[in-house]
Amino acid sequence: MSNIQELIALAVEASRSKRNKMLFVVVSRNSQEELQGAIERMEIPTLNVGLLLSEQLRVLPPERRPFEVGRILRSLIVRENKDVIFLDHIEYLFDTELKQNPVRLFENLSGNKTLVIHWPGTLENGALIYATPEHPEYYQSDNSYSSYIIEI
Repeated sequence: MSNIQELIALAVEASRSKRNKMLFVVVSRNSQEELQGAIERMEIPTLNVGLLLSEQLRVLPPERRPFEVGRILRSLIVRENKDVIFLDHIEYLFDTELKQNPVRLFENLSGNKTLVIHWPGTLENGALIYATPEHPEYYQSDNSYSSYIIEI
């Protein structure tokens, strides 16, 4: 078992005792390919959030899309036959059209299944950051989620 696999396995196990069963993985020291390889070796099913969500949202009028994001993601997660699911390519959730707070969305979706979420941004002082402050999709969590984050 690789070091990345061990880190993820330990964090997933620790999440089982938490109210919200989610784990944000921030890639800084390793490569995205190494993360994906570890997930595959652990036989954790992967959902390409951006692709799956955009396929279903494109048929809806733009004003309905923000209200359907959570329902669509919940149905995709429930469909998986495993207790742990890897969510990748979540960048679409930051689109201003969708009006989402991605961390809160995952908090609401994490319940019976553990969500391992590949965070596409950075980690600074315990806060998850996506984009830069001048970008319209900029997002920064508070540091109350630090126990749900691992950096690899």
